[in-house]
Amino acid sequence: MQPNHDTHRACRRSFLASSASGLGSLALASLLGGEGLQAADGAQDRNPLAPKQPHFAPRAKSAIFIFLEGGPSQVELFDPKPLLNEKNGQKMPDSLLKDVEFAFIDKKAAVLKGTDVKFRPAGRSGIEYSDLVPHLAGCADDICLVRTMVSDQFNHHPGQLLLHTGKAEFGRPTIGAWLLYGLGSASQNLPGYVVLNSGRGASGSTSNWSSG
Repeated sequence: MQPNHDTHRACRRSFLASSASGLGSLALASLLGGEGLQAADGAQDRNPLAPKQPHFAPRAKSAIFIFLEGGPSQVELFDPKPLLNEKNGQKMPDSLLKDVEFAFIDKKAAVLKGTDVKFRPAGRSGIEYSDLVPHLAGCADDICLVRTMVSDQFNHHPGQLLLHTGKAEFGRPTIGAWLLYGLGSASQNLPGYVVLNSGRGASGSTSNWSSG
């Protein structure tokens, strides 16, 4: 029995196109199916990123998520804390300090700090905005302002992970990955989810933008 040395000398094109391997045929069938040029065999249904039929008629086909790292505190822009202002300069209560290790705070010397910024009702909704953002307050009825979000994270990186992924831990899918999963993408040639950063980017870096 003589080994077939021609198989070892086969070029890449011959290997892909040969009836023995059939890899070229599989690739061609996949491409034709994706372009709708082949009889329906459920191939498009198996594409996890194909646009999905929603439960109701959608108005949005895409989403832009703008994350502004840093800047003024929310208690000086959107979230008035009258009780915090009343207790300005007082020692932090033990209920906030117990069993917590802060990275940059001396618990023994820490005091509460309020703000002198004034808040006023805005729009027909009457939601309060800071005097620092008067033009934004003028659009109060066109903005969805969420004040019920809380966090037990007090450092930048885990806080950013929590905001982008819902968990303060590595390896979780980010908001962009979830949106792509939910909305799908009509293109197979371009990414359905991209990130553009400015300067050095966020302190969490690429861990904020993972697909998980």
